[in-house]
Amino acid sequence: MSPDHRQCVIPGCPREGRNKLGVRCRVWHDQPTAHGKGKTAALWAPDADAFLCDEHALGGATITLLYEPDSSGRTTVRVIGARHVEPRSVQIKERGS
Repeated sequence: MSPDHRQCVIPGCPREGRNKLGVRCRVWHDQPTAHGKGKTAALWAPDADAFLCDEHALGGATITLLYEPDSSGRTTVRVIGARHVEPRSVQIKERGS
């Protein structure tokens, strides 16, 4: 498939993956914050390099989230249990950056 057309990450699925997986951490309070972001703003939101076809995106799934703090200043997403997907990381932005 071309870079514009990704295969669905579900093993054995031959369909095009048109829906990208990602994870988001949102501020969920109204108190002042050191990062200057308001309620519902994303602190970070890395996308995985993993795509789902419409059928698998809308058919239901169980997502197991394992959060491993590492003091790196980055957030990395790994997709496990699917076709091999390279981990993707994003720098966590501080206030004013």
